[in-house]
Amino acid sequence: MNTRALVALFLIAVLAGLTALGSSSVGAQPPSLAFTLYQGWVTVAGEPAEDGLEIKARVVGTSYVSGAVQTSGGRYIVLKVGPVEGANGGKLEFILEDQIVATTQDTYALPNCGADPCPASRVFDINFSTGPVPPTPVPSLPARYSGFISADGQTPPDSAPFTVRIGPDYEVTDGRLVGGDFSVIVDPKDISLSGTPVEFFLYNVKASQSVTYQPGAIVGDLWLTFAGVPTPIPVSTATPEPTAEPTVAPTAVPTPVSTAAPTAVPTPVSTVAPTAVPTPVPTVAPAAVPTPVSTVAPTAVPTPELVSSVPDFDEVMDNVFEADAAAQDQFFDGIRDEQKEGGLCAANPGGPASPGQLGLILSPLGLALWLRIKRYRIRTVD
Repeated sequence: MNTRALVALFLIAVLAGLTALGSSSVGAQPPSLAFTLYQGWVTVAGEPAEDGLEIKARVVGTSYVSGAVQTSGGRYIVLKVGPVEGANGGKLEFILEDQIVATTQDTYALPNCGADPCPASRVFDINFSTGPVPPTPVPSLPARYSGFISADGQTPPDSAPFTVRIGPDYEVTDGRLVGGDFSVIVDPKDISLSGTPVEFFLYNVKASQSVTYQPGAIVGDLWLTFAGVPTPIPVSTATPEPTAEPTVAPTAVPTPVSTAAPTAVPTPVSTVAPTAVPTPVPTVAPAAVPTPVSTVAPTAVPTPELVSSVPDFDEVMDNVFEADAAAQDQFFDGIRDEQKEGGLCAANPGGPASPGQLGLILSPLGLALWLRIKRYRIRTVD
């Protein structure tokens, strides 16, 4: 085939394409803008609706049901209604979570895009008498997953937080790690989660692998890899701990030994020995003997001097008797003089002696007797 033939075929193909494009553009119809966008406040049992509740609209007497929008901040916006041909004047009702029909209803009207701007906009507040009933989950059997974990090519420590999540609400944080091996049991108790991905997290970092949840499944030999794990996770961070322990140990040991040894040993010996021995001796001896002889206590002080002069006692007695003899001579001389003069102490010759005379005569004997008694007491005390 020559060049001219190829060019001719190419031109024929281009003309055929342009013809097909022109015919399709003539038959195509632009999308209709004859719909209404609703927005407004939503109340449930007299209170602002919580976030995340779904609201739909439907035209009564037709099969038309709008798409769903969610509440936010107690409001709903951009709820598209229509177009529904032949439904003008029909009742428009609003449904909450496919369960509750609103107590407020509107009248459906198809916008006239020739005279009115399209799409139309309408503000309409909706009230629901009660809130939706949460669906009751159907129980399911637990499942078990086990395998090995690698974090940036290293084995994570056993204390690393390991989490398993199924869906937006179910989470398990008590997974067990031993030397990189993991084992975890999940039990969401909801059959509707069947087929939902089971996601694994280490230090809140998602694993590259996941499995599908099947109630009652036992899955082993899973190899989970984590990339971009935080730096505190590697096992090398545990190495400095042994280095810190030897530094503290030698400092802690000598401190209590050196302090306790000198304080504990000499303190009780020096305090008890001098106090225990001399204390009872001086306390018992003077307290027991001299206490009853309290009247003799003043005389006990000069006792050593009397004891030391005991060998000269005979001389003392001789001096006493000599003095007594001289006194008697002087006494009798005085009596004779008084008899001559007739004094108070005078006595008739041959008559009884007066009391004064007897006292003077017996006083030296009393003095001698007292000295002997005193000497006897001194020897007894010694």
